[in-house]
Amino acid sequence: MYFVWMPYEPDPDRRLGVPKVLDPSADAATLRAAVAHLTYDELVSAWRSSERRLATEPDVCRRSAVVGLRGLMLDELEHRSLRRYRRWLRQGGPTRQQHRQRA
Repeated sequence: MYFVWMPYEPDPDRRLGVPKVLDPSADAATLRAAVAHLTYDELVSAWRSSERRLATEPDVCRRSAVVGLRGLMLDELEHRSLRRYRRWLRQGGPTRQQHRQRA
């Protein structure tokens, strides 16, 4: 199972419109490394996409893998900026408008 999403903002180092791919069923070390290489905006984008994936995935094992991936995303967000992470939790996550204003 692969988790594919289109980041909201184009990555200047890559071709426009290239989707990002994470495999929630990969081992934890591989996922941690993949998540660590994402930009903050990519993490936010992946979080939103994973929320949609979680809501629509009928298979319990796959949902569990997505939940695990989301936990790694939260750990990475907290690690990068505790202040921003706490604000993000208080506000229920950045809105699309907040995301666009930062760019």
